Amino acid sequence: MLLSVVLLWGIASGFGFGPQRGLGSAQPHDLIVVLDGGSSRLAAAERLRQRILHGDTQQGSRPEPDLLLIRCPRSSPVPQPMPELLQGYDTATQITALADWLRRRQAQPPQRIWIATDPEHTARATLLARIALAGRGIQIQPDPPPPPSPGERRKLVRDALRMSIWRATGSTGGWLVPQVVARKRVQCGL
Repeated sequence: MLLSVVLLWGIASGFGFGPQRGLGSAQPHDLIVVLDGGSSRLAAAERLRQRILHGDTQQGSRPEPDLLLIRCPRSSPVPQPMPELLQGYDTATQITALADWLRRRQAQPPQRIWIATDPEHTARATLLARIALAGRGIQIQPDPPPPPSPGERRKLVRDALRMSIWRATGSTGGWLVPQVVARKRVQCGL
């Protein structure tokens, strides 16, 4: 029932689950967002970069994508330097940090954002990015995302509700999961 309510509200508000339109600029610009920066997620980012550069996409090869790491302040820095946001202690707050960062930037927004994370986390992170960035003309990749694992479905519904609350109120809905938020905040040193 809750999933039905979240999905109906989301469809009515325009966050959409299917393909999204890009900005249509002459030089498409991609951004790979790495959530947390663990070794498996950095490897996923490199696979995405190679896929973009070598044309394993619908539009053929493209210019070098930009990279952005979003991680909590206490986590270890990544071995290779890349721009990073030291914000967010869970998927929902990292995605809202991305949305806020894109809103504040003066540069042209990317046409496509690729979410680099662990395979079982991709469906949830992609959906949250679609909700948070709805109406901005940015394609969120992969499209379609892989189906969520059974263990991720509950988190997906919970965090989709949190993103819907954030779009409506500006609050990430952390009060829905106070124990999880408290534990993750401590882990991140917040």
